[in-house]
Amino acid sequence: MVLFLRNHEIRGLMDLSEYIEAVEDGYRDFGSGAGAAFPRENLWIPGEGSDSYGGHLRAGSKASFKFKGALLPGIGGAGLNAYTTGLPSGLETYMFLFDTNTGALSAVMEVLYFDWLKTAAVSALATRYLAPPGSSIVALFGTGRHARSQLHALTRAASIKRVEAYSRDADNRRAFCQRMSVELGIEFIPAETPEAALTEADIVTTITTSPEPVFEGAALPDKPLHINAMGAHYPWVREVDDYTVVNSRVFVDELQQGWAEEGEIIMPRDGGLIDEAHVVGDMGALVAGKLPARLDDSRWTLFLSGGTGIEDVAVATRLVQKALARGIGTQFEFNQPYEYEL
Repeated sequence: MVLFLRNHEIRGLMDLSEYIEAVEDGYRDFGSGAGAAFPRENLWIPGEGSDSYGGHLRAGSKASFKFKGALLPGIGGAGLNAYTTGLPSGLETYMFLFDTNTGALSAVMEVLYFDWLKTAAVSALATRYLAPPGSSIVALFGTGRHARSQLHALTRAASIKRVEAYSRDADNRRAFCQRMSVELGIEFIPAETPEAALTEADIVTTITTSPEPVFEGAALPDKPLHINAMGAHYPWVREVDDYTVVNSRVFVDELQQGWAEEGEIIMPRDGGLIDEAHVVGDMGALVAGKLPARLDDSRWTLFLSGGTGIEDVAVATRLVQKALARGIGTQFEFNQPYEYEL
């Protein structure tokens, strides 16, 4: 039997702490050497792109078909996340999950809802490993739906007391701060400028669609802090500038994918400012204990993420277990009897 799970059925199956645990388990399996990952591939659909994508489309393309996958035998899952973006139907994204113990297809899932929470869980996990002890003040760039989930997850990773939020639209950032202050019960301040948001930051999170750096690295406070750059993942776009990258201890979600698509490191490498040794390692090595997180002399740490199949498979595997235990979703059969006859 194969389980089909829709977005509305996934809601409520796990809380954010469980998403963080699932992502950590997945990266530990990958980092130990047992698991494997297939980095995201972008197949570009020719045409004239929309300006609403802010420079994220490849020149001469109107949309893309993407896929990424992973094998995580330690948690019993393997799968492929396939999706389209930029076309009239919007973002269409689906997961095909296999059981590595039996080889059977175990689930077909809509991904959009769990991806929203999974992305937040990833930056929370990075914050747990990399942020300075006692971090309590967040500088947030972006005030969309992903910014909301990012903050809910960050409160699971650190004792957040204040958030300075900046986005280009003043009305949006004021409304966002009012809403989030009520939701989380902590102080939210709509920052008038990027520099104002950064003044006392211990943690900086960028979750925007900007193709260009959203703050100047020279404005970062001269003290230990951690940065999560979560919004950009094409070689020609970036949320963080050269100065920040050059002066940070840098980690990516997965090394092969990071060097294929993270503009934050590709641009300064191609400009001769860093070499590939500047990236310390990836989340798998960090969680598996193969790399130290912060060093005694660490000032800034930087985590770059575009989302990996490792995270997708880890979260999907746990969601399916929860759904089966609660009788949620629709089960159907493949592999009906057949004969090879002409």
